[in-house]
Amino acid sequence: MGQKKKILLFGRGMVYERKKEVLFRDYEVEAFLDNAISESDDSVTDERTGVPVIHPASIVRYPESPVVLLSYALGDMYRQLLDLGVSKKRIWFGVSMSPYDTFEKMLFESNGRLVPEGREIFYINEEQKLRVRVNSSDLGDLRKTLQENIRYPDAGKIIDCLPLHPLDDAYGMNRGTPVDRYYIEQFLESQKEWIHGTVMEIGDRAYTLKFGGDRVADSIVLHVDQAVPENHQIKGNFATGEGLKEESVDCLICTQTLPFIYDIHSAVNHMMRILRRGGIILMTVGGISQIIQYEKIHYGHFWSFTDQSLKRIFEENPEVDSVEIFTYGNVKTAAAFLYGISFEELSRTDLEPCDPNYQLIIGAVVRKK
Repeated sequence: MGQKKKILLFGRGMVYERKKEVLFRDYEVEAFLDNAISESDDSVTDERTGVPVIHPASIVRYPESPVVLLSYALGDMYRQLLDLGVSKKRIWFGVSMSPYDTFEKMLFESNGRLVPEGREIFYINEEQKLRVRVNSSDLGDLRKTLQENIRYPDAGKIIDCLPLHPLDDAYGMNRGTPVDRYYIEQFLESQKEWIHGTVMEIGDRAYTLKFGGDRVADSIVLHVDQAVPENHQIKGNFATGEGLKEESVDCLICTQTLPFIYDIHSAVNHMMRILRRGGIILMTVGGISQIIQYEKIHYGHFWSFTDQSLKRIFEENPEVDSVEIFTYGNVKTAAAFLYGISFEELSRTDLEPCDPNYQLIIGAVVRKK
C-alpha cells in the first residue's frame, strides 16, 4: 500500500461522526481545526484519536494539506479559511463524501455537488436542473428547495398504506415466528460455543437444547413462579436472589427477561453471582418493541434498551471481565415487528441489514472474571 494522503479535519460534530471511520481509513489525519481552541495553545489533543487539535489560524503549520469541512455550516468555515489565506483547491466539502445520512444521500447520490464561486457555495445538480446558493450557516436549508423537486421522497403513498392498528397484537405469533425471535436465534447461533457445561435458561430449555447440543453436561430451567424438580426446574428470582445458588452455572441464557425486571441492577448482580469464574451470560433484550398486556400485568414491562445502556449496566458490575454487544434490526424489520408481521413474511434481504439506529434486538456476551 502507498502512503496515505495527509488531511486536516474542520469539525467534530455529527457530520464527523458519520464520516470518521472512512476518513481515518483512507487518509492520514494530521490535525483537527477547532475555533474553541486558543491560538497560543498547542498542547490539546483529541481524546479519542490522539490527533492534535489546533485553532484554524494555526493552519500555517500545515501549508499543503487539504482541509475537510465537516459541518452543515460549511459556508462559514469556507470563508474563514479563505480569510486565513487557504486556497480554494485545498478546501474539501466533507459533507458530500459517503457514508451519507438520508438527506446527504438525496443531495449527492443523484450527481449533485457543491461548487465554490467566489466567496459563496452553490449546490448544483444538472440532472435536476438545480443551481441553489447554500445558506452559509445551514446546508439543511436546501430542504426547502428540494421539497418542490422530484428528488424529494413523497411520504403520502407510504402513509396511506400504514394501518392504524397492528395486523397481530401478539408480536406476530398468530401469523408465524415473531421477527425478534429470528434475531435472537441468529445471536445464539453465532455464540453457541459458550453454551456448555452447566447451563441455565429462563422459562424452558429450548435454546439450551437447540444450540448447546452435547456440550451441555447439565441443563437447569429457572422459573419465577414454580419449581418442577423432576424436570430440573428451580424457582428463582433475579430481582431478589431467591432460589439462586452462588457460582452454580457455566452459562446463563437469558433472552427477553431484563425488560420485565424493575430492579435491573439487582438482577445483574444476582446473574453475575450464579456464574462460575470465567462463566458467560448470553443476554438479549428488546430495543424497539410494543407492550404486551399479559407481561405488563403479570410481571411489569419496565424497560427498553440500547447498546449503550445494556453495555453500561454490566460494565458497572465489578465481577464483569468483558461485555461484547451486538445489535440487530433495521427500520423495515422494526416496523414489521410493531405491526405484528412475522419473520416468515419477510425476505432475507429485509432481515439481514442491521442499522444501529434501529435496534430491534440487542445481544450481549458477558464474561465473569
